[in-house]
Parts: sequence; C-alpha cells; structure tokens
Amino acid sequence: PAVARFDDERVRAAHLSARIKKAMSAAIKDCTHSRETIAALMGDQLGERITAAMLDQYTSTANETNNIPAYRLVALYRATRDARLINALLDDTDLIAIDARFAALIDRELWKEKRDFAEQKSLAANVKWRASR
Repeated sequence: PAVARFDDERVRAAHLSARIKKAMSAAIKDCTHSRETIAALMGDQLGERITAAMLDQYTSTANETNNIPAYRLVALYRATRDARLINALLDDTDLIAIDARFAALIDRELWKEKRDFAEQKSLAANVKWRASR
C-alpha cells in the first residue's frame, strides 16, 4: 500500500495521545533494533541523550502527562523507518504521509488531470466555434 498504517485494533484509543503511545509501542516492537539501540539512534540524530526508559515513559498509556515532543517522534520515525507512526498522528486529519518517492508520480497524475481538463475545454470550445459559423 502507498499509505502505511497500523491495523485499527492495534492502535485504537479514545484520545490521540493514547493512540500515538500505542503506535510508538507497536513501531518499537516491530523494529529489528532493541529499545536501547532505537534510543541511541534518536539521541545521535538529535544531539541529546535519549534512553530506553524515556521511550518507556513515552509509550506508557498509564502516564498521560509524559507525551513525546513532535521532533522526537520524527527522530523515532527515522530510527525505526516506520511511517505508520506519522500516519497514526495524522489519522483524524485530511493529510497522509507517503514515501517521498511517490511525489513525482502524484505530480505526474495531477498534470495529466490538468491536461485532460484542458483538452476537454478545447474540444468543447472547438465544437462551439464550428456551430457558430
């Protein structure tokens, strides 16, 4: 699929913060790296100390006050390469995160739509012009 998403049951929650925590837990669990390695990768990216215990706090649904900052969520994505994290965040919006390699394909399709629309308008104008002669 072009849009990576978690199964609904896996991240179902009453509030966005709990859904993000569940998504983070799932991404960490599914990652081939250990929590310690993920934390170290995040820390290296950000130039700050991130620990496995911090990840535990961020993923604890019982701890409602310790939510991950957005820039650390991006670092977690980079460490796990799991785009489902970003789409879990965007779930109730009209936005999605897709792999950047699809951008050119989407642009191409949008240009095709514009070309087809222009062609239809041109044909309609041509019919109208011929009818008026």
